[in-house]
Amino acid sequence: MGKTDELKKVFEKRNFYTTRDTGKIFLYALLLPLAVGLLFSYIAVAIARGVGVEFADGTNIINELFDNYLWFSIPYTLITQVVFICIYFSYNKFNRIKQSACNISFKKANVWTCLVCIFVGILCVFGFVTLIEGVFGNLFEVIGVESSSIGLRNDTVGWYFLNLLLLGIIPPICEELLFRGMMFQGLKEKFSPLASVFLTALLFALMHESITQFIYPFILGFVLTVVMDKTNNLLYPMLIHAFNNITTITISFLQNIGVLKIEFIGMPWWAYIVGVVLAIVTFVILFVIYKFYLIKQPKNEVEKVGQAPLSSNISIGRLPVTLVLGILIAVVMIVINAI
Repeated sequence: MGKTDELKKVFEKRNFYTTRDTGKIFLYALLLPLAVGLLFSYIAVAIARGVGVEFADGTNIINELFDNYLWFSIPYTLITQVVFICIYFSYNKFNRIKQSACNISFKKANVWTCLVCIFVGILCVFGFVTLIEGVFGNLFEVIGVESSSIGLRNDTVGWYFLNLLLLGIIPPICEELLFRGMMFQGLKEKFSPLASVFLTALLFALMHESITQFIYPFILGFVLTVVMDKTNNLLYPMLIHAFNNITTITISFLQNIGVLKIEFIGMPWWAYIVGVVLAIVTFVILFVIYKFYLIKQPKNEVEKVGQAPLSSNISIGRLPVTLVLGILIAVVMIVINAI
């Protein structure tokens, strides 16, 4: 009976991740969207030329297709998220990990905590946007670094709702499954909660592969991971992330239709002071929420079951070599995009 139980435990699916899992997942999440995006772009350009689309010399063909053809722009926007969700399901399947390992629970969610998370998601946009887009945005412009990202139109009601779906709802689900659901859980195997929070936020920022899109994702990633650490329920980071994106999309829409007029580049000196004050106030509010509400909420405790593979893992210190390699690749991509 003892041998039977031991054999059953070996073949039982596990409901947790290891640091080795984190390294592999980050490397896959970094490289696979790039590979799939390049393949899709190559095929799309070939199809466009095949049906008679002509491109002027010196034209950025990808931007041209993105701006003028929905059959390209919508799939191109979803590539990263589709790859992320494929990584999530395929990695769990091939490594015999239960889907519940990401610790998302609707039954154990608290309504008030959900409302607080929605507030936090909106607060982060208004609290940090002036400082980051104004102060650091002007700094990047002075040193000649420009954002190379492209985005969908957002100047009609139809485009607004399409943006809400493609950029406001889908990415928070897919990204949180990987970063807070898988990578953060794995880092906790060998690192303290604070170190795991910091590393997860760093990986989340590095994934954007842009120096102009590093600071805010790091701050937001830190907030998301702290919430995950204290609640152990992935639903809450998903809500914060979703309403953060929705707020950003809504502000962009209101600007594009002329309801709002916000100009960060070349803003007056006093606006920088306002940005700093808003950021400080936001940090204070977030600390109060953390200190007097979040840490007092019951944590979704999950007992570990199953066993992780016992094969040796090549690592540098406590970091698996796959994670170190992924970080180095991300840094190289940031430097290349900044040049």
